Amino acid sequence: MPSLDIARRMNQIKWNGARTVGQQIKEQSDFAMEETWYHDPQSRVCYLYDYKHDDTPLINEGMSFENTTKHRIDAKFIITKYSSLASDQVEYHLMFRPSQKVKFQENDELYYFESDYVNKYKNVFAVGLYCDIPDDKGIYHRWLIVAKEIANQFVKFSILPCNYKLCWIENRDNKRIKRQMWGCLRNQNSYTSGIWSGDRLVSLDNVNQIWLPINDITERIHYISEDHEDNQRLIISTLKPYPSVWLVSKIQDLNPFGILKLTYKQTVFDEHTDYIDWETGDMYADYYINDIAPIDDKQFEEITSVITALNNHIKVGGSYKLLTVSFSDNEGNDITSEYIELLSLENWKCFIDNEEYTDNELITWLPQNENNKIKIKVGKDLSLLTKILKIQCIVNDIIGEIELELRN
Repeated sequence: MPSLDIARRMNQIKWNGARTVGQQIKEQSDFAMEETWYHDPQSRVCYLYDYKHDDTPLINEGMSFENTTKHRIDAKFIITKYSSLASDQVEYHLMFRPSQKVKFQENDELYYFESDYVNKYKNVFAVGLYCDIPDDKGIYHRWLIVAKEIANQFVKFSILPCNYKLCWIENRDNKRIKRQMWGCLRNQNSYTSGIWSGDRLVSLDNVNQIWLPINDITERIHYISEDHEDNQRLIISTLKPYPSVWLVSKIQDLNPFGILKLTYKQTVFDEHTDYIDWETGDMYADYYINDIAPIDDKQFEEITSVITALNNHIKVGGSYKLLTVSFSDNEGNDITSEYIELLSLENWKCFIDNEEYTDNELITWLPQNENNKIKIKVGKDLSLLTKILKIQCIVNDIIGEIELELRN
């Protein structure tokens, strides 16, 4: 005999507006799944996070979670098939509770996924996030969520074990930054025979990839063109005097959104430019290529800029609209005062349909006493209605931006 509380919940499920018997059965199944969650030996207490909230970035197993910045989450670790040497590396499945939120508000712990990933990279929850999952002995291992399985009920996610810490050098703003991130080495035996044949040449085809979460760090790994000498070079190898060095030959970031797939082909280790840290095991290609010494990523201060206004529209033929630009460091501290003296009318630009309107007769700028503020007015031209006015403030390659809808 169910308790009064359970009976009430079952009654609510039965009469909560479901339109079909199938929908009622689905909701009853969700309820049963919730109630019996920890009875399943596949259930785990896991921790979900992105690279910014990773408080154990140097390891991929044996993590602990006292005062962690990672998000505790209930999940089931599901094995659906087993690997063999003749097939691709298999993925495993992860399933969250049916009640798990997938959209987040500002006060939610996972709101950063909405603001930093969904809005920018079009990720679906939780593709592109790391998840620490315990094994049968309770030892946590790092996994990467790489795809979402579409299902009518009990949605699952494909996950891969993070088995390699990729190190590389990023060039940005006349600085060279040492980057590190955990990824998944991926064999693709079934996708290619391993041999490419042309009219006159026969060569080994690309058969290996490494998968990484896409974010504002990995998005800068570059591929220019086939065989281009400036393509990103990477050391992916065991620790040895002459490690294997690779040149990125393909970058895929669309299927699915949220995962960066790097295909690479082998090139030559250069003992004059490539670097091996024998104490940490970190290996960097192109470490010594000019007189600029690489710095640790924690030493690199990335400045961001945003433009704000009272609302997100402006009237065609209307009055002036006030814009304010502000600057923040990589810790989120406001440092606008450091840029006040650098700001003037010349820093502001605007565009409509990718055409610059900065000096167009329809646009009037009105500088303010505070250099980080300016007013803008749009002349009356009804052909502009419903279009988007993109406004930028550019200072030392730092770009603040806002988009305003043109209204009547």
